[in-house]
Amino acid sequence: MPEEDEELQATMAAVKRHFDAEEFEEALPLVTEAYKAKPGNPLVVRSYIFTLVNVSQWENVLKACKKHEDLEDMDFEHAYSLYRLNRFKEALEILGSRKSKDPEEVARRTRLEAQIQYRLASYDSCADMYGRLHKEDPEDNGLLVNAVAAHVAGEQSRKAMAIVSRNQEALESSYELCFNAACALIDEGRLKEAEAQLARAKQLCTEELVQAEDAAEADASLLEDHEELAAINVQQACVLQRCGKEDEAKELYDKVLRQKPAEGHEVDVTVLAVACNNVVALRSEGKSLFDSLKRINVASKESLEHKLTRRQMVDIACNKILLLLQAHKMDVAKKELEKLRQSYSDHPRVALVQAAMAYREKKSKACEEVLQSYLTSHPDDAQVILPLAQLYAQQHKHEAAVEVLAKLPLSSRTQPTTVEAIVSLYNRQKNPEKAVACLREAIQYWSKNEEETDTLGQVLRIAARVAVQIKDRALAAEVYQSFLENIDGSDYEALCGLVQALSVTDPERATEYAERLQVPSFDHLDAEELEAQPIPKVGAMFSQRRRDRDEEADGKLTKPKKKRKRKIRYPKGFDPENPGPPPDPERWLPKRERSEFKKKMRKRDKHLLRGPQGAITTEDFRKQGPSTAQVEVSKDAAGPSRRSNRKNKGK
Repeated sequence: MPEEDEELQATMAAVKRHFDAEEFEEALPLVTEAYKAKPGNPLVVRSYIFTLVNVSQWENVLKACKKHEDLEDMDFEHAYSLYRLNRFKEALEILGSRKSKDPEEVARRTRLEAQIQYRLASYDSCADMYGRLHKEDPEDNGLLVNAVAAHVAGEQSRKAMAIVSRNQEALESSYELCFNAACALIDEGRLKEAEAQLARAKQLCTEELVQAEDAAEADASLLEDHEELAAINVQQACVLQRCGKEDEAKELYDKVLRQKPAEGHEVDVTVLAVACNNVVALRSEGKSLFDSLKRINVASKESLEHKLTRRQMVDIACNKILLLLQAHKMDVAKKELEKLRQSYSDHPRVALVQAAMAYREKKSKACEEVLQSYLTSHPDDAQVILPLAQLYAQQHKHEAAVEVLAKLPLSSRTQPTTVEAIVSLYNRQKNPEKAVACLREAIQYWSKNEEETDTLGQVLRIAARVAVQIKDRALAAEVYQSFLENIDGSDYEALCGLVQALSVTDPERATEYAERLQVPSFDHLDAEELEAQPIPKVGAMFSQRRRDRDEEADGKLTKPKKKRKRKIRYPKGFDPENPGPPPDPERWLPKRERSEFKKKMRKRDKHLLRGPQGAITTEDFRKQGPSTAQVEVSKDAAGPSRRSNRKNKGK
């Protein structure tokens, strides 16, 4: 037995050396041998599980943890193996089965629980956990990055930006935080700020890569295709896409998708999936359907289910269904929709896709019922309310459209585009009083928010235009005055509108504001000189134009004709994105003139064929002179003559 103990000690010493050098693959056979020899030794068991974790053998880790459940402090490894095997609920149960009093162990468990909540799409709980951890350890910026990412994934961009605004110092040093802040800004529609944050994130990331690769600053451009920059490039392309710069966006997407994986460096599959989805969304309806379906199938692989966020999964699945509808594959689209409803039945995009499918089948009533049934359980969801209102407006049900829009929350109902739509519907109903009430509500809401002066300005311009249309001078004067006081006091259009509105109701105030209008200065002009000049004759102007036309006819002032750009017409079924092999350049020539044409053999040319060496043709054999063989061959070959069966005629 002492010999066995000595061998075990020697083995474990070798294992420790491998652990110190982080050579876990080399340590695995040694620790496995020790585990087989001493399966009850706690040190050996812990070393065995530790090695399996580092070589990512999660099934074996789970088996070992279940076998040694009596060991203390192995719950974390047990839960972590379940987490890596995508068995999230079981992992939460293991973490909640025992409590630890060690602060480090508690923090470690909380981090794992936050990651599990993220995978379960409980983004609010995840963000709260990371927020608590960051308060306990404010120097760890990674916790801050994860908290912002959880809020962005949960479509809580305002909460994400609130965290970012409280941690400006971290924003200057962490490219991950800049990236997540840019994603939140994109969700809020603040595209210019998002573009600036992405540029900052790219700069910080490049600096870190230069330091990590020990490269010179001059070689920073060589890192342009690094996998760490791929996600930033995709988001930059997304910003360009939303700004309408589709060609530049497509170029960036293609650049990421063309990146070849280097040894140990590969672009994250989630980044590639998002890029594929965005490329499909970039194309116009009905264009390159085959290639789009191929790309969307790559983005919707089952292996990505636990790597993409809930929002990304729904968006990709919805785009796939819409593509199938465009390709007239209704049965396949219905199957995909049923799968989507089983997984995300409460998501508004699912209801919208279902309604779109009914509308595509010209079932307007079914489309309306789908949207209304969703609104019964989610009465204030703007993503469904707006399409339902649009459906009612198309059916000329203006009252129903206004009633639906009234269900929007105040923050959505007072948006400039929504206000304009509601006012337009009221005008069609010939109900200007309610239109004015809607405008006053929006003006009052945005006047309280001092940061949203641009939005207030848009609403005031809409109100001024409507007031002029309905000839409400009091409202027009009120709106123009508010614009001058709160938005831009030097706006001549608003000042002129105010003077015009007050000219009837309050002439004295109109005179006061009219004095603020600055007449252009004409001091540089001499009145006497202008009076002395003759009045230009209209006939002379026409004669000059006639002379110009005559000169053009003579060729003196010929302008180059503009070539009209004609739309390229492709053959039916041809995909310019995937053209395939080029057509044969000789396809217009007759077959006999083509280079690959092979002439058919004629009967008269059959003797040109040559046999084996030493052979001669039958004709040459007959020409050898008189012989028995030649006579016999001639008889056999010739056969009976036509004259042999005829009788001789008498004279």
